[in-house]
Amino acid sequence: MSGVRCTNRGVFIIILLITAFVLDGCSSAEIWMPFSDYSQNIRSSKGRATVIEHTDYDDRYPGFANDLCVFSGDVSANDHHTISSTSALLIDVNESKVLFSENAFERRYPASTTKILTAVVALKYLTPESVIKCTESVENVTVPGAVLLGLKSGDTMTLDQALHLCLLSSYNDVSIAIAEAVSGSVEEFADLMDREALALGCTGSDFENPSGLPDPGHYTTAYDLYLIFNEAIKDPFLLEVMQTNEYSTVIHTAAGSDKQVGSKNTNGYFRGAYTAPSNITILGGKTGTTDEAGHCLMLLIRDTTSKPYIAIVLGSDTTDDLYNEMSQMLNLCEVKVN
Repeated sequence: MSGVRCTNRGVFIIILLITAFVLDGCSSAEIWMPFSDYSQNIRSSKGRATVIEHTDYDDRYPGFANDLCVFSGDVSANDHHTISSTSALLIDVNESKVLFSENAFERRYPASTTKILTAVVALKYLTPESVIKCTESVENVTVPGAVLLGLKSGDTMTLDQALHLCLLSSYNDVSIAIAEAVSGSVEEFADLMDREALALGCTGSDFENPSGLPDPGHYTTAYDLYLIFNEAIKDPFLLEVMQTNEYSTVIHTAAGSDKQVGSKNTNGYFRGAYTAPSNITILGGKTGTTDEAGHCLMLLIRDTTSKPYIAIVLGSDTTDDLYNEMSQMLNLCEVKVN
């Protein structure tokens, strides 16, 4: 019997040694993140599989979900579903707890809520003081109804200015300028978006552009947007931008002149077009609207005890529906506080 134990122990030690040797000899090896669906989606939409070098996001692997809300399926409040839109999600940030969830894992077009990820990625490679010079790509947005600042090739601004213009009024040409300043092209920037989303744990997303303009291969889920937004609100600069109601600045044109430009927050609560529940303070967020995505909104809010929540509604039929559904969901915060 003792001989058998010794043999098993010896085999185990040999396996450990072989494993250590292999790992030591593969310091630049590619590691598949444990999200096989995501990799298959990227392969089908971009013609390749997405992998991450283990040195790229090494610090995120151990327990990356420890401070995140992890759940599955729909979660109703008091056995009543109060939301009728495509997808909705309400999460207590401090407790990493879901208060309401409906279709949170279904893939949807995100429209301009995409621009939050654009901002997160941009600030990993540039500083707010970095100067952005526009190329002719900013003049080539042909999607009907796309919101544009009217940038021209050669116009320059800082990333600080660009993010205020991009996140408040949702100018799509500004998002292109940001992407090209970081990566040289929209396509390369979309790769960075996918890598960042994957590192944050997003398993139901694929991003094709920095704006959220319609593309069959550009989609996400309410839960993935929570993961992205939860990362964004850790940055004080982004929080400041999202809390701005109105912004005015001067950019420089290719001709060498100054041009006064501005933007206004598209958040209906900020604009006074809609009233949030009395127990709620709106801290910031991002809107998004296209024919394909419907009307979308994600918010950072706090209740009367200053507890923060992330609230997301995707796919409402109209603007009125969007804010009515969001307000109904925000009322659940009062239920939990009491």
